[in-house]
Amino acid sequence: MSTLEKAVVLLKGLSQEKLDMVVYILESLTVKQKIESMNIEELTPEEARIVDLALAELENGLGVEAESVWEEAGI
Repeated sequence: MSTLEKAVVLLKGLSQEKLDMVVYILESLTVKQKIESMNIEELTPEEARIVDLALAELENGLGVEAESVWEEAGI
């Protein structure tokens, strides 16, 4: 029996709640693997400051102006 076949047998025996948890874990591992394989650049101190300011504005309920997003996306 292959590993995949064993996994299918085990998954079929789980309750829906536990199956949902396994799917969540597998999705998380897949996302983590994709992120790790990306070529991620380090932010400059200035870029990090801009990101921090933007996140603080969002957390304080200031939101983002749609026009700014559209302009940056070229819409």
